[in-house]
Amino acid sequence: MKKLAASLADHYSQGPTLETISEDLQRKGIDLARVRPEDLYPYDQSHAGGIGSTRRLANFAQIQPGSCVVDIGCGIGGAARFLHAEFGCRVIGIDLTVTRLRTAVALNRLVGNPAGIYIVAAQADSLPLPSNFADVVWTQHLTMNLPDPRGFLRECARVLRPTGRLALHEWFVNRLGSLSYPLPWAANPSLNFALRAERFLELLREQNFSLQYEDVTPAMADRLQKDIQVLVSRNGPVERIAALENLVRAATDGLLCCWMVIADR
Repeated sequence: MKKLAASLADHYSQGPTLETISEDLQRKGIDLARVRPEDLYPYDQSHAGGIGSTRRLANFAQIQPGSCVVDIGCGIGGAARFLHAEFGCRVIGIDLTVTRLRTAVALNRLVGNPAGIYIVAAQADSLPLPSNFADVVWTQHLTMNLPDPRGFLRECARVLRPTGRLALHEWFVNRLGSLSYPLPWAANPSLNFALRAERFLELLREQNFSLQYEDVTPAMADRLQKDIQVLVSRNGPVERIAALENLVRAATDGLLCCWMVIADR
């Protein structure tokens, strides 16, 4: 498990930094003393569909103002800042990769260090939180890296209040076949733990969740294709382009699918 954690931390250590984001903001004419959370949305929404997907999941989950949200796999904090800014949520961001968490903290400072956002280094299946703590557990593109999804969902059920809700935006296996690597979440097969969608729903039901879900694969593939075109036009990182191309191909060929799932206690 320690070796896997180290491999995942290394995989996700590459990404936008405070320096590169700040430089781009300045090129756009944005005063670094007056940065708003929405100014960061082009950079900090590191999942398929960008800020549009974050809004879509929040609407699907019917996020309520003032909710306590645990964002597992928070990365550099994009969803946490969005939920705090748009809904006044108190958000605890959890991630394994320390370099990403440092960037999350730095970006929080850039937007005025808003009270109510907390960043914590921890593993998804061992949350340093009390039971019956959260109104919502939120994830975007996390479960594909979890070797023990049952343990993860058990932990989600533990920290949620009796009326709590799990909101997920995840890639699943649609049908068996040979995937090409790299993928955005896995440089090689050893990091890919994506489940069949139906199996994941079974695991949720084992924890007595009731479910709603939506297949958003076509919209995600379309947006990813546009992201690829932008990266190519800007001479973006070759490996990043290859990972997105492989994902779009797998989605188009029906090997992978992307769902939004809402699970109620």
